[in-house]
Amino acid sequence: MALDIAVAILAVTMVLFITNWVRIDVVGLIALALVGIFGLVPLGQLFSGFSSYAAIIIGAMFALGEGLRQSGVTDLMASYLERVGQRGEKSLLSALLILPPAPSAFISDVGLMGIFLPTMVRLRNDLKVSLHRLLMPLAISIALGGLLTMIGSAGQIIANTDLAAHHLAPLPLFAITPIGVTLVIAGYFAMRWWGANHLPATGSSAEFASDYAQVKSYMTEIQVQPHSRLIGTPLSDVDYFRQHHVSVVRVIHPDHTQIVSPGPRDTLGAHDRVVVQGDPDAIVGLSEDHGLHVVGTVADRIRLRQGHARVVELLVPSGSRLSRHTLAELDLRRRYEVSVLAVLRQGVTRMTSLATLRLRAGDVLLVQGREDAISRLQLSDDIVVLAERERPTPRATWHPLVAGGVVLAVLALAAFNFLNIEVAAVAGVGVLVLTRIVTPDQIYRAIDWRIIILIGGITPLSIALNDTGFTAAISHSMLAAFGPLGPYAVGAAFYWLAAFLTQVISNVAAALVLAPLALTIAHTNLWSPYPLLLMMAVALSAAPITPLANKVFLMAMGPGQYRYQDFLRVGIPISLLMFVITIVLVPFMFPFIVAH
Repeated sequence: MALDIAVAILAVTMVLFITNWVRIDVVGLIALALVGIFGLVPLGQLFSGFSSYAAIIIGAMFALGEGLRQSGVTDLMASYLERVGQRGEKSLLSALLILPPAPSAFISDVGLMGIFLPTMVRLRNDLKVSLHRLLMPLAISIALGGLLTMIGSAGQIIANTDLAAHHLAPLPLFAITPIGVTLVIAGYFAMRWWGANHLPATGSSAEFASDYAQVKSYMTEIQVQPHSRLIGTPLSDVDYFRQHHVSVVRVIHPDHTQIVSPGPRDTLGAHDRVVVQGDPDAIVGLSEDHGLHVVGTVADRIRLRQGHARVVELLVPSGSRLSRHTLAELDLRRRYEVSVLAVLRQGVTRMTSLATLRLRAGDVLLVQGREDAISRLQLSDDIVVLAERERPTPRATWHPLVAGGVVLAVLALAAFNFLNIEVAAVAGVGVLVLTRIVTPDQIYRAIDWRIIILIGGITPLSIALNDTGFTAAISHSMLAAFGPLGPYAVGAAFYWLAAFLTQVISNVAAALVLAPLALTIAHTNLWSPYPLLLMMAVALSAAPITPLANKVFLMAMGPGQYRYQDFLRVGIPISLLMFVITIVLVPFMFPFIVAH
């Protein structure tokens, strides 16, 4: 009976992961609640995931990464990229494949991509380089960089968590480094000499937001007649604007003063000229029914960047609370005081019927707003502003040295076994707070609590699946199918199971499900568990078959104008290359020897 309940909970959890109906942290809480309600694990183990090695290390890595960002270390990396970019696209491509893997070994992949993306957009506009040729190599190098240490990505962290839970020695901090270095080098040559050639430049004139001619063509200038009933009405109270998805971009008063990116409480006056953006038929209907006169299409004399307004691109990252909601539901004008001018999705730009468009992770929004509104957006955890971040306060010159030294000290203390990695990491975060390089509030904002809650929620389900015999049954099935062919065949099958599973659910969830299975397979055959766990970790980071395989691929999707076929064309050969290297190198370094 307990087995049937555990399998049913797993099925519900997998459906929720695959359909993306609810956020991953909510899925974790649902799994936790169901396991607790049915009493599948003892109460003492029900909440053990929240205090696990994985939860502590992942949280600490987010905090240390935020310390590097606040200190200016990551700005130095971005500045280096800009200098390299001056030498041309080929030099920039090489830098994107060489520079990111090192910080990716201990900084969140998503956080690192969020640092590099604004720099790449700025280089695209300044140097007329194509993001289509550059962002996928960048995303792949960041993902591979997570394989340089045992704390670089969720696969390694969860593998060590399960080893410790089964009273086995965790892998040392740099145990995976030779494998990771080999994969990074292979990824460099594969993308530098082959992959980039299969990502042809889209051309700067076609890049989203490289100029605003398309958007301007959907903008019209109208004038408020003295008899209009809209005079004195707050813009947020004009139902027609909301119902017909018309955005007010600018209001020009008769004395030529302007309201740039007007807010919801701004009002219209007689003879005001109003720049609106929307469907032409809706604009004609507005002029006929509300005492407005169409002056004409907006000309170049009215520039979108005029005044104190900025036009920037916003990326909807994976896990954002904005995803799965329409622009009408989000009401970004009221919430953030910005106007959405266009949305880019999988290489297609949409400029009409935007209010009914349900956002997805990877969408890029072209918005206009005042400087202060853009600055507030940059503080949001649910959006990535693809523009240079404002520095709230000048940084001391010693901050980068201290932050970089703290991270190196954490790694050294753990590598030479002076301290456990979790203790060293927490101590390092404490030093960054005491030196005021980063504040507690900044740390709390930087940590992706959705991942922490997911780990805490799925861990008891993993325990229940193991205790009820489900994990053993699956391992026996795999061994019956591939065991006669030898351990390499089992390892290969397990590798591709992980690679394909991460295309449909998050790599954290996949690792939480697969790590106990790897340990059971190894125990059943009296093999060492290390090769299977490392193959799983590599597969979760090195299989860019679809953009769903990693959050950084989704982040590259919109700005790079990628489609699924782009990932299939480049990602499948890269994934095969990574598999061949892994299946040879991992058993060589960590043989399938009898575990003692």
